Amino acid sequence: MVTRAIVGSARAATIFIAVTFLVYSSIVGALIYQGYNAAQDRAESSVTAAAKAVKINTGWIVEVARQALRQMVVALGPDVESDNPATLTSIRASLEGLPSSAKAYIVSADGRTLYTTDPDASNIDVRDREYFTGPASGQQFFTSSLLTSRIDGSPIFTFSRRLEREGVFIGVAIISFDAALLGELLDSLDLGAGSTLAILRSDGMLVARYPPVDGSVDLTQHVIFKDHLLNSNAGTYISESPVDGEKRFVGYQTVPEGKLITIASMGYSEALERFWRRVWVFLAIVIPSILALAACAFWVISLLRRDVVKNEKLEASFETNKMLFREIHHRVKNNMQAMQALVGMQKLTPEVETNFKLRLAAMATVHEHMYNYDKYAALDAPAFIASVTENIFKAHGSPARLNLDVDQIPISHDQATSLAMLINEVVTNSLKYAVIDMTDAEIRIGLKLLTEDTAELIIADNGPGFDPNTGHSGMGTKIIKGMVMQLHGSHAYDFKAGTSFSLRFPIG
Repeated sequence: MVTRAIVGSARAATIFIAVTFLVYSSIVGALIYQGYNAAQDRAESSVTAAAKAVKINTGWIVEVARQALRQMVVALGPDVESDNPATLTSIRASLEGLPSSAKAYIVSADGRTLYTTDPDASNIDVRDREYFTGPASGQQFFTSSLLTSRIDGSPIFTFSRRLEREGVFIGVAIISFDAALLGELLDSLDLGAGSTLAILRSDGMLVARYPPVDGSVDLTQHVIFKDHLLNSNAGTYISESPVDGEKRFVGYQTVPEGKLITIASMGYSEALERFWRRVWVFLAIVIPSILALAACAFWVISLLRRDVVKNEKLEASFETNKMLFREIHHRVKNNMQAMQALVGMQKLTPEVETNFKLRLAAMATVHEHMYNYDKYAALDAPAFIASVTENIFKAHGSPARLNLDVDQIPISHDQATSLAMLINEVVTNSLKYAVIDMTDAEIRIGLKLLTEDTAELIIADNGPGFDPNTGHSGMGTKIIKGMVMQLHGSHAYDFKAGTSFSLRFPIG
């Protein structure tokens, strides 16, 4: 009897050790897996933000380069003459605001350098360079791939503009940049060791990279062009660099104005280094804990073998504890049932429930249209507004007549939710307070393009109107004002014939 009790207790302790080890291992594995995914998510978020920063800087460089080239063309005047000090002064002035590495050149059609702000420049024939041949063949604005300077051997990239007089090609205006200018931006982004920034052309050619590389690089066959850019204009992926073979987290963004793609990458091992360091610290704590637990279990076994009586008392205590645990679980279950009953007793008023559902429906309509159409295309205003208003009329069961007069205006995704919420609130107000119980009730919604970048939304009803000084100041009014602010627009009410709400806002 005693032997059986000892053997049974030892077996139970052994099972306990095994189960505990399995549970601990599962928990540790789950935590490590979760931490690993979190580390990857952080890395992807970092490279996404960095790629956006490079996109902003690249867009700024392209635009400023365009303006500088236009100023250089103007500075030449109708008669292109060389060695004119005033013209050189104007060309230098056109570079103000550009990075200090920017240098300007005016090259004639026969390859002569007419003007330059580069003190080290020599009269090198550049007619074989793509930044010359591109404009010479008819392109008005050209972005070069990564080049090696023939003056000092540094990696550079250029923007160039075709020069014409009376339709005749007379030369090229050029602005060159040191590719190392991405270095300062990379330092400010704090992506860690092994990180890189790059600018690509849409044809796959490398324009600039930091750390720098020698010569041009064609990435047409790389995964970003063969896969990712075909599916999305922005995103992240993990890949080995075609330049140095290092595995990295990569974020990319397109710069449509310049037909460029910006890249920010973070070293894969560097991004996960902190995670693995934490894992080792964690394991350094957990493993001794598991060993200590096992030692305690074996110590319990030895105590059981020395004193069977104590074991019986422990078993009795264990039964008592089991009874107490069952009681605790029973009470917790009863309390949970009581809480469920209390929650079930809470009821929302029909008006609050309808308003809540309509606001959710307005936001859901935006996503419905995003999924039904091209993800990156702007929403079609007529179909979009029709969907929003249809939900409102159905919810209120209103017999009012709806008259839609909406121009074919693209609504950007940034504005769609705000516009849907605003229409929902204004139309709901009309159905609730203006046209109720009217047999000839009518609500008119119009969206018209006033200028190239400004539109006007008008929502009018033929109800009795209301005094703006005593109007509602509830949640709906606050939402209307908030959505107007988010749309960067201005609104007004008119009460000449019913109530007319108008909103002017920028589009795009």
